Amino acid sequence: MTTLAEQFEKADRLATVTQSIGFALWQLQELEGVTASYFVLLAQAKKGMGLAEGNDLVEKAQGKTFGTTLHQIAKAGLVSPEIEKRFTKLLSERNWLVHRSRADSRNVIHNGKAMVALLARLEAMADESLALLKFIDAETTAFVQKHGVSMDYVAQVSKQLLEQWHAADAL
Repeated sequence: MTTLAEQFEKADRLATVTQSIGFALWQLQELEGVTASYFVLLAQAKKGMGLAEGNDLVEKAQGKTFGTTLHQIAKAGLVSPEIEKRFTKLLSERNWLVHRSRADSRNVIHNGKAMVALLARLEAMADESLALLKFIDAETTAFVQKHGVSMDYVAQVSKQLLEQWHAADAL
């Protein structure tokens, strides 16, 4: 029979695991969206196409799978082979997380060693997602500066967009 202390310990482990899964998925989803936008900006956007058409392209790109986006980015030559390899590895980890992690990790609530291994894997996914987000940010910044867009203008537009988002949240 399981004691109350053991039940609390298992509940705490489950909370820790689900929180880590949630954070890793959050980071991965952020990377997926930013990567799709990056592809549109560098490979599909045309000067003078307008906001509506640009938003349409981004929406369509974000509707595709992460794997499709990564294939398009590699095919367009937008990343080095090293970065492509990192994206491919992260895609494999992401697919494991979404499709097989629960079945592969059923014992984490009962086995501390298994839990530690899963948490390390999840943390590695979140960390690599952040590192690739930073890579895309640097590449995007270089691209827009190369095309004559000042960082002051980017900051101004970003601030306005955030204010609009926050105002929409308040409604």
